Amino acid sequence: PTVLHFTPSIGGGGAEAMLLNLVEAMHDGPWRTVVVTVDGRSWPDRAARLRRVTQAFYDLESPLLLRLPVLRRLQGIIRAERPHIVQTWMHHADLVGGLSARLAGVRHVVWGVHCREIHRNPGDGPVKMMLFRAGLSLLSRWVPRRIVSCSAAAIEDHAARGYPRRKMPWIPNGICTRTFSPPTDGGATARRELGLPADVPVVGFAGRFHEMKQLGVFLRAAALLQSRMPQAHFVLCGGGAEDLDAAAQSALTAMPRRGQVHLIPFRADLAQFYPALSLFSLSSRTEACPMTLLEAMSCGVPCAATDAGDCAAILGDARCVAPVGDAAALAEVWENLLVSGAGDTAAQRHALRSRVEESFSITRAARDYTALYASLLPRPFPL
Repeated sequence: PTVLHFTPSIGGGGAEAMLLNLVEAMHDGPWRTVVVTVDGRSWPDRAARLRRVTQAFYDLESPLLLRLPVLRRLQGIIRAERPHIVQTWMHHADLVGGLSARLAGVRHVVWGVHCREIHRNPGDGPVKMMLFRAGLSLLSRWVPRRIVSCSAAAIEDHAARGYPRRKMPWIPNGICTRTFSPPTDGGATARRELGLPADVPVVGFAGRFHEMKQLGVFLRAAALLQSRMPQAHFVLCGGGAEDLDAAAQSALTAMPRRGQVHLIPFRADLAQFYPALSLFSLSSRTEACPMTLLEAMSCGVPCAATDAGDCAAILGDARCVAPVGDAAALAEVWENLLVSGAGDTAAQRHALRSRVEESFSITRAARDYTALYASLLPRPFPL
């Protein structure tokens, strides 16, 4: 049986990372896997990995999805590959890829919800977004057989928009815990590579410098923590100062010790980044099931987050959670975790990692996706 995955991109966010994880985890199984991306040219390393673990990989090499030649080529690929199931990733791919699959004769379409909000693409006006959201809600009742969500909170959001709840299974994101594991040197090598002192508290972030991450809140919390812990350093992995929004740039300028705030480009080898941190944190106003939390915890790094999406459920400890938008509360959470020595012992690091291994491994996620796909096929079907 063939499953065809359709995604706008293969890099840049948690959904794209989850797609790669899933395809790699299902590589040795009974499924024939095809991946189609609208534009993967910015991610050659990921494209190479996908080519190694799929039976077919197509890059439409288009900066825009809604172009007639792109839609025609997508239709042609679907008709040629004749997939039993088409899995789409994120809202724009759900609408366009789902309709294309149904028009090409594919009965079993699975939409993928990986964000609580329906985001506006650059250039999309309010009328277009209103029609897009209405179209998703209407077509959710007809196009997909299932709408898999990585987030329990996102299921509630989308049900409120008119998505049929009965179609929406919850399959949390999963990571490869072999890749993300505690280092044998306690993170000393990672700190040397980043030029960080060996004996200071380091709070870090990794991800897109997107407004929904509210990095202004992160940096205001950092300033408050610096007033109490002047030795503290902060590392934001994802871009430079020019990539920050206005609120974050203002907060960065106001930092009392600007030299202890390090902004570095996003890196593919985050497994080598997390161990440099005393604490990993998100300051988002909205999240679904953030991969970065899972990855950092799997590396044995304590984590803190704002109460967005499934973050509190992932962390499983109210002491690690602050209200959305509250920089003072987030700074207090950081201080309490650092003062208490969270993550200092092997037992504490093992407990963090065990939580991910039990509930958020890619092995578990791949098993759940396999069961979902198999449930859509006629029985008996040779798997």
